[in-house]
Amino acid sequence: MARKIASFLACLLAFSLLLAAHKHDKDAVFGQINAIVHSLSTISGLAEEHPVPYGTISKRQLRHFLSKRIKKTLNADEIQADELALKLFGLVPADFDLRKSTVDLLTEQAAAFYDYDEKKLFLLQGAPLDEQMTTLAHELAHALADQHFDLGHYMDESPSNDDENLAHTAVVEGQASWLMIAYNLSAEGKPPEPTPEMLRSVEDSDDSSGTDYPVLKASPLYIQQSLLFPYSEGTRFFDAAYKHMGRTAFSAVFMDAPVCSGQVMHPERYFAHEKPAIPELPKLNVGTGEKEVTEGTLGEFDERMMLWQYVGRPEADQLAPHLRGGQFRVTSEPKGVQPVLEYISEWDSTKSAADYFAAYKKILRRKWRRCDPSIDTDTVFAGTGDRGYFVTHLKGNMLTSVEGLAEAAVWARLRAVLNVTETPKLT
Repeated sequence: MARKIASFLACLLAFSLLLAAHKHDKDAVFGQINAIVHSLSTISGLAEEHPVPYGTISKRQLRHFLSKRIKKTLNADEIQADELALKLFGLVPADFDLRKSTVDLLTEQAAAFYDYDEKKLFLLQGAPLDEQMTTLAHELAHALADQHFDLGHYMDESPSNDDENLAHTAVVEGQASWLMIAYNLSAEGKPPEPTPEMLRSVEDSDDSSGTDYPVLKASPLYIQQSLLFPYSEGTRFFDAAYKHMGRTAFSAVFMDAPVCSGQVMHPERYFAHEKPAIPELPKLNVGTGEKEVTEGTLGEFDERMMLWQYVGRPEADQLAPHLRGGQFRVTSEPKGVQPVLEYISEWDSTKSAADYFAAYKKILRRKWRRCDPSIDTDTVFAGTGDRGYFVTHLKGNMLTSVEGLAEAAVWARLRAVLNVTETPKLT
């Protein structure tokens, strides 16, 4: 969905969520850079092509840097479109400011980061680092990978859709997080292979991160999990790849990258090269003069977040893995008319689609203050909500939903989905 901004957030965050930290003299820290990179190279088999440039940055400079980078990476229209899509799906509140939230989150959390545009490591002035320098090892793992796989291109240009972008972010952060743990083990004279307990510590850090990061804790669930997913799921994904392929995994996950969040969450799908479905949105012609505002994919992560937020995490964990693929489009009509959200999802069976249809009814009822269905059957859920008329339709293993329709468009849409010449009246 709003994946560019989410991946931008994740790529600059220091991985400071795992371990307790202690202050170090920066010169002492930077004196260890070459030794850390050498160790990472030994573990991964990726040769160090050149020394890693480094510098320090103040919190004020960091905020200025982040604001400029967002403007450079994402124009105002893109940010507004991403923000609108999140609001229409009910994943963030109506007053949510995506740009401000992005800067606030990064300023709160960043302790060190590798900038793959400038090819340079930055350490925040006054930021504490763990006595084993694991945070620095994470960022230097990025630097080492960038020397071989051009992370700027890998993250920003090569993905073909939003969900693939999230998968690439998970590769970048997961590989670096795994290497960070392996580096710490190696520094202690132990085999550099994380144990299951160490991998679970990544997930445990997700659950406790709100204590140390109030801005993150106060953020909407979708934003929180967008930031944490690349670390928690990405680390588990890379561990599975390493166990499956050995050291060749350090190159394979970049050269033959996962293409969706589902492959990251279920590595067996990645190994089997199972591709997500791309269901085609129906041509609705819901109004005159409508203009596309934004469009994109919805992967397993997105569906899981919607279900988690409005139905509950157990049902989300059970149902989301059955998704095969999803698409959405937001259109707007002339000024004064609300935007229309068009959405389609494909499921792996008619049963899972029916289960999701029942869950999506709950999502619609709970994301709006008012939801008044006039048709509520096993295949059609239609009526009026906060944003006007809506129609949700189940056919086989496909669910389509249109929200924010003007009244005239409702008749045409209902005739299409119900395949009838006369349309049931909406009250």
